[in-house]
Amino acid sequence: MPDDARMRVVSLTACVLAASALAAGPGTAGKSRELAGPFVTQSGRHLLLSGRPYRFGGANIEWLGLAGYGPSDPAGPHYASHYEIDDALATARELGANVIRSQTMGDSAGCAVCIEPELGQFNDTAFERIDYALASARARGIKIVATLVGDDAASGGTGCVYLGWRGISVPNCSLVDMEPFWSDRTVIGDVEQHIRAVLDHVNVYTHVAYKNDPTILGWDLVNGGGSPPAWTREIGRFVRGIDSRHLILSDASNARLSVVDACVAFVYPHWRLSPAVVKPKIVACRAAHKPFLAYEYGWDRTNFPTLRALRSFLRSLEENPEVAGDAFWALQAHNDGHGFMPIPADVSDPKAAARVESGEWWALYYPGIRTLVTPAADMAARAQLLRSHNYAMRGVRVPPHAVPPVPAVSSVVAVPGGGVRVYWQGSAGAASYSVQRAAGAGGPWLTVCGRCVTDRDDGYLDTAAAAKAAWYRVVPYNLDGKPGPASKPKQAP
Repeated sequence: MPDDARMRVVSLTACVLAASALAAGPGTAGKSRELAGPFVTQSGRHLLLSGRPYRFGGANIEWLGLAGYGPSDPAGPHYASHYEIDDALATARELGANVIRSQTMGDSAGCAVCIEPELGQFNDTAFERIDYALASARARGIKIVATLVGDDAASGGTGCVYLGWRGISVPNCSLVDMEPFWSDRTVIGDVEQHIRAVLDHVNVYTHVAYKNDPTILGWDLVNGGGSPPAWTREIGRFVRGIDSRHLILSDASNARLSVVDACVAFVYPHWRLSPAVVKPKIVACRAAHKPFLAYEYGWDRTNFPTLRALRSFLRSLEENPEVAGDAFWALQAHNDGHGFMPIPADVSDPKAAARVESGEWWALYYPGIRTLVTPAADMAARAQLLRSHNYAMRGVRVPPHAVPPVPAVSSVVAVPGGGVRVYWQGSAGAASYSVQRAAGAGGPWLTVCGRCVTDRDDGYLDTAAAAKAAWYRVVPYNLDGKPGPASKPKQAP
């Protein structure tokens, strides 16, 4: 989608979804049709799209299929709203991302809202959120990397869920310590059952099976890529037997397997996975004539203490022809209602916040907020480095900031002592908002707050006598100071 059209992101997605449903015609439920568009392919050490070199700078949005499943959440696993999905993907586009990696768009098992709540049972409601995210990504020209075996906050890893279903106990089971998962024949059959359900699922919006959807760049077999060769070969062949067009991603140790199309790795100095540690993986991948993807890397000051250090790391990715793509961890979005989503896996101890697996150090909110680890100005500056990097990876000049899409006033509530407080759903890329008041829904409008509030504030408080029964609307402004369209008006009580 052209940058100058992004202000219409929500309505555009709705139009695309409606058009997809209409194009399929009546009686298409459960039937898969073809979706126009090229698949990303592999040619030696490069990716191709429509026969031309394809490189990406991207983001991880783990929760598009299911929030609170990977990083723990006090609310437990739950679905993101359609608005939150649209907002996250619109924000990703503003950040220059053309690929999103989302673990929960192929993986979740063992919870009531999971893709597979119980062994062999599959959840249409869970698939609907993934369906919507795929259609929304397609509307924005974004490709998706989906994980098939990933993290489960409650059990240590999805592999541990499969083992538990079969009564196999592994002390302190985790994604990196679940040995029977790789070799037990019954468990392998269970994994294949899940994979078949995912690949054969027909999107309720586009009426296209996932195995036929070019919006998907490829299947990440295991979060982090580190699966034994024998398991990788068997599962890879199983995937290939159903889906011959999408890429299969795995660790460099599996690069020489014919079923593996590209190597993947994490880059986290925070976890002692520095660029120097990852370099041998790039060398092994090159020797196997496969593309390399740094599909999860840290961006914050616990990984790169200074802006200069982060800039140097990003430049090293841009200048390395062996790196076909990368994606930072991890992007959050506006909250449905007002403000931003809560910080994932949150902690309250400032010392612990910089060390443990907490979103206080790795969650990116655009254009920037303050956390226990990161000042708002630092996050904002790093976000702009990521934006420039993503465009550089694509070989595209960095454009002006997009005009923010129309926000929505979610509520106008009376406050004790007089006055009203106005809340709104945030607008992707908005740096600030103006609030306008009128005596009637049609105006004329008086600006009572000129670019004086942000999504970090508790709405806008109007204590004027004219506030009672007045109408309000909000206008978003991007980082360049350009306004987006005003929201629809909403009346105060």
